[in-house]
Amino acid sequence: MAHAFRAVPREQFLPGVDLDTVYTRRQIVTKRDPSGAALSSASSPSLVADMLEQLAPQPGHRVLEVGAATGINAALLAELTSPGGTVVTIELDQDLADGATASLDRTGYDTVTVVCGDGALGDPDHAPYDRVIVTAGAWDIAADWWEQLADHGRIVVPLRVHESGLTRCFAFDRTSPHQLVSTTTPLVCGFVPMRGSTEHTDHHVRLDTDVVLKLDATDQPDRVALADALSHPRLERWTGIQISDADPIGHLDLWLLVHASRPFGRLGVGDTARTSGLVTPAYRWAGAAIYHGGTIAYLAFQETGVGHHELGAIAHGPDATTLATELTNLLDQWDEANRPNQPTVTAHRAGTRPADHGDISRSDTTLTISF
Repeated sequence: MAHAFRAVPREQFLPGVDLDTVYTRRQIVTKRDPSGAALSSASSPSLVADMLEQLAPQPGHRVLEVGAATGINAALLAELTSPGGTVVTIELDQDLADGATASLDRTGYDTVTVVCGDGALGDPDHAPYDRVIVTAGAWDIAADWWEQLADHGRIVVPLRVHESGLTRCFAFDRTSPHQLVSTTTPLVCGFVPMRGSTEHTDHHVRLDTDVVLKLDATDQPDRVALADALSHPRLERWTGIQISDADPIGHLDLWLLVHASRPFGRLGVGDTARTSGLVTPAYRWAGAAIYHGGTIAYLAFQETGVGHHELGAIAHGPDATTLATELTNLLDQWDEANRPNQPTVTAHRAGTRPADHGDISRSDTTLTISF
């Protein structure tokens, strides 16, 4: 892996960006829409490396990349699959595809084919692929990725497992024609969403000028009642559960999604609301919350020492006591279960297995998550 990062001249794929920024550990947005929202970016080098480690490409592999962006990742894949490998990378926008092509040509990566098209459709002309890697936030494992992944192949995909935007990057291994299984620890990540035929619209309820609750519209929320939740006083419940900044517990929000009996959501909180103390969710889990009617309860922590915190719940609404108690009970269950942090995720191709209660259903895939 290190040899690929040493070999690829990252600055050649980011013309006009100063060297310090090119090699810093952060995302670099390379295209925005008229409103200023990011459409394409170069991911942080550390995240790129983590995803490539998940993918584990080998010399001679055929690789499909969905989301060419600048072409940096395709160049790294070319290094990792050499000798004898090939890389196909797909980009929706012609200008981005042209830019990636120019950079790859300029740096001599002639085993990479750049295709301008809808990434959800893959590229059947070069299939099957030993490895598929998706570099945009995907709502589903698209039917064409299922079709084009080789037997015993692997797909790495940042999958939005909930409509609130809860995303994890999973490495799925193909275990049968209709099943993919991920048993390694997923990556916590955030990506520019997929565009094209599988583009998905977010849903939220505004609780304040600086606070929104992101949720799943299929839960049929009472939007009017929820919009009034923060007018109710704050109720705090603390568990005595101690955590440190170094604890490997990054998937507590995913565990709550699986185990909560109430609808799950995530708070989006601006600086003004957080600074004023109106809403103070634990930053580590991006506002993970449960809600019912006009009441919300969200994960919180209070400092108990440098780098140490106590977990708890903060609730607002007419049923604040009930939901705060439910959320703290869930935290107690998680703690008693030794704080599980490595889910097993099984993806079933749609129509090949009846969905069980708690499964996550999409048009092309049904997900089962267990800890």
